[in-house]
Amino acid sequence: MTATNASAAPQAQWTVANPAANDAFSATNVSGVNAVLTNVTTGATITCSVYAATGTAVDGVYASGTGLATISSATFGTSATKCNGPLGSKWVSSSVQAMKLNGVTYSAGVTKGTLTGVKVSLTGTSLLGTCNATIEGAANTGSYTNATGVLEIVPDTTPALTVTSATGQCANLIKTGDKAKFGAKYKVTPVITVTSP
Repeated sequence: MTATNASAAPQAQWTVANPAANDAFSATNVSGVNAVLTNVTTGATITCSVYAATGTAVDGVYASGTGLATISSATFGTSATKCNGPLGSKWVSSSVQAMKLNGVTYSAGVTKGTLTGVKVSLTGTSLLGTCNATIEGAANTGSYTNATGVLEIVPDTTPALTVTSATGQCANLIKTGDKAKFGAKYKVTPVITVTSP
């Protein structure tokens, strides 16, 4: 399952074991670890203390690491606990489409790989008004650890996320064409086991 900068040759075969009868999983923020979206172009950051995801990881043996799990829904911030942005702005964000977790390498219970098909919408409010934006792309650095059920996405050295639209009162904090990177740390329930010989 996951997300690391995938320079090594991919593993040839993968096995996924999910104890949930319906192959579903949920993921919530690891306590005390914020999700951070960084606009690399402007330097602005949006920090979320509450974030979550749901998806499926289907039991089975896979010929490649592509699509070992699917994140069907992801949210960042809630109406009660919004994410914090620059100039006192408050934000919430949610996924627009399903995303794929792809394994690239496996060693000693840790899978590294990519998160692809990312498309999220963001809504921010400030004294200036409301800003709406969409970000698309991938996260290419991260890991999933069998022993802890922790999925960690590390901000990419080379950003692979792009702002594809930005409308409203965005105050040049986010604009179409900006590059972005993202980091977060999730606890997956139930704990899924991913292996590759």
